[in-house]
Amino acid sequence: MQLIDRYSHLSPKQFAEVIIDNLHTSFGVDLKPIFASVELSVDQKARRARAALFEAILSEADRSGALLDFAPGTDFDEDPFVKQLLAEEVGEVEIEPNLALTQGDANYVMAMTGREIHTYLYTLTKRMENMANAKTAGQLAVEMVSGGLVGIGIPMAVGAIKGLRAGMTLLNAVRAGITSVGLKTAIGVVVVALVGFLLYLFLDNPKKILGMVINNTDEDFVVNNWRKGIDGAKDGNLFMEHGHMANFMQDSEEGLQSRQIQIKARAFFAENDPDNVIFGGIYFADRNFGLRGSEGVMVFTSTTTSLSFAHQFAVPYTNDNGTNIRLINGAVPDIQALYREMYETRKVQVDATDGDYRLRSGVNDARGGVVGCIASISKLSA
Repeated sequence: MQLIDRYSHLSPKQFAEVIIDNLHTSFGVDLKPIFASVELSVDQKARRARAALFEAILSEADRSGALLDFAPGTDFDEDPFVKQLLAEEVGEVEIEPNLALTQGDANYVMAMTGREIHTYLYTLTKRMENMANAKTAGQLAVEMVSGGLVGIGIPMAVGAIKGLRAGMTLLNAVRAGITSVGLKTAIGVVVVALVGFLLYLFLDNPKKILGMVINNTDEDFVVNNWRKGIDGAKDGNLFMEHGHMANFMQDSEEGLQSRQIQIKARAFFAENDPDNVIFGGIYFADRNFGLRGSEGVMVFTSTTTSLSFAHQFAVPYTNDNGTNIRLINGAVPDIQALYREMYETRKVQVDATDGDYRLRSGVNDARGGVVGCIASISKLSA
């Protein structure tokens, strides 16, 4: 965490401005007017910032002669992804790719509490800035491994896992994952994740939360009909009691045309196997206007079994911040009633065992309006 020590005195917005200024220096693109615009919605800001930064990175690579290294992927059709990244149309919420971590790094992140959560989110943002500056697959692999990541986005991570199982070192396997999707696609995915983190840090709204949900199980998880609940409706398994969901986790199980899921199952080969890879999903919830915060609940359901769990978060306007997590036995109850039940028993840190699973969730502090949260579900050893 030494990377971030020099920035620890800065407010979240000031830290975001440092990263934005660095990107301006590196690529000649200023994201500040986009992020500061009062006429654009959060999703419009995200879309424009992503397109502007990605095009600036490609232009700089072309100017410097590095564009030849942005070769197409060996296992991935990058054209649909790039078109999607640069599309003008916007939706109601921006989606975030899965992050993939080694088992050891995932264990470390899942155990974080308090200030460690805040520091980890800052560090990831800085690492992603470094990743955006990579000119080769090897340089990008070094930055990803330094940041504790095996891949950003499921297709890239799958390529890295194949490399690990073929006997490659972690660094070479991550490089193989990058080349499998192509450097242009890999940088594009980094841009998607980086802009989401920067928006969370930059926006002046207090009472917002950036969360990461880690899936250390053998199940692919979905949040059914999540788009229906981003603004307070009760028609799906995501529900916002107050505020709105600005960014939410979603990734392709394999390629762009494959099933969409929220968090992929771990790649698990044996207990403590160095090739094990764990996936996590990111969400960013922001407050609406008025004297309310960002509060909600999401229910994750396995695509293949009856396993499901609920993760709740709350950054209220006046009361303490907190979170909760638990298994759901049977049918999903009324989503608003579930939120209220979990809200009343929320804590800064929750750590519980239920049957074969350990469930943890923590926020960095009971006070303050810019909150980080790390939640996880883990299959216990037999």
